[in-house]
Order: sequence, then C-alpha cells, then structure tokens
Amino acid sequence: MKPLFYSEKEAKTHNIGWQRIGDQIKYYKNNLGQDGRHFFSLTWTFQFPHSQDTCYFAHCYPYTYSNLQEYLSGINSDPVRSKFCKIRVLCHTLARNMVYVLTITTPLKTSDSKRKAVILTARVHPGETNSSWIMKGFLDYILGDSSDARLLRDTFIFKVVPMLNPDGVIVGNYRCSLAGRDLNRNYTSLLKESFPSVWYTRNMINR
Repeated sequence: MKPLFYSEKEAKTHNIGWQRIGDQIKYYKNNLGQDGRHFFSLTWTFQFPHSQDTCYFAHCYPYTYSNLQEYLSGINSDPVRSKFCKIRVLCHTLARNMVYVLTITTPLKTSDSKRKAVILTARVHPGETNSSWIMKGFLDYILGDSSDARLLRDTFIFKVVPMLNPDGVIVGNYRCSLAGRDLNRNYTSLLKESFPSVWYTRNMINR
C-alpha cells in the first residue's frame, strides 16, 4: 500500500518506471467538516531524487485502455488461445470507444450439454487500476495450459468484460463515466444511450 512514484528523469537516465516509495506513511481521521462528517488525511515523507524533474504519484500501477487493447491483440494473434477465447465488441461508449467482451470456453461439440456461465467484469471505476491487474491475472490463468485451467474451460463458459468504463479511463476520471455518473449505481437504469456499457452487460447476463 505504499504510494507509487514515477520520475521522468529516472525513466530517461536509468530506465526506472513506477516504484514504491515513502516513509512515515500515515492515514488518519482528522477534524470534523461543517456537515459533521470526518475528513481523512494521507501523509508520507519522501525526498525527490532530482531537481527540475517532472514526477507523478499514484496509489496503484496504471493500466490504460491502450494496455488492454495490446493485451487483447496478443490473444487474437495467438493460434492456441484464440481457439478458445473469442473477442468481440459488446457496445460503444458515449465517446465511441469499444467495450470488449471475451467468451472463453472449450469449443462446444454438438453432443455437449449446456454449460453454466461465469460472468466477470472490471474497471467500472476508472481510478481503480488494481482491478485491471487482477483481471489480467485471471485471464493469464484461465487462458493458460494448466490442467485446472483446461478443466474450467471444459466446464464453464466465461463471459468477461475487462473494462466497463473506458471513457473514464481515457479522460482520467476516478469514479465516473464521461457523463459524470457512477456506472456502479446505474445497473438498473433503462437509459441505454446514457449508460451503454452497463445496459449491454445487463442485457448479456439476462440473455
């Protein structure tokens, strides 16, 4: 849970990217606000390695929409994984970005009985990049060649939406969509045009 730090000079001169830093890290409740609710403070100490540098802090390693597209492209071009992982576009967002859905299962034979579905989604809140790393870990595993991964693919159909809110990810929102709304509070909304990714995900689950 240490803060992450990125220095442009460290990256350029030593090829060092994001790294965990900080001493005397504290997170604590402080004074009451005017509405009677407590505020919280996060503090730490750190000495910058260079002067005249541009630096960034983050609470988790970044994971961008481009990272996702590169990862999915790698699956598509893999002759083994692409046989049991089909990638399609679930819908387009308000900014016309693609929301992908992956169908992962051993190809069905005509004699197979119906398989139950397991549905996973991630990154409904753009700032929670850790969810994308967890999703990448899951996909690495379920698309791997272990006996357990093969058994799971033989038994279930996995429907995976790895990034529900790409607009928010791209523009740098922490919690909201491009419309300034929390998609996690709109799964029951009938407004398909306002919340396409959750509307189409819900529709897929019902189907």
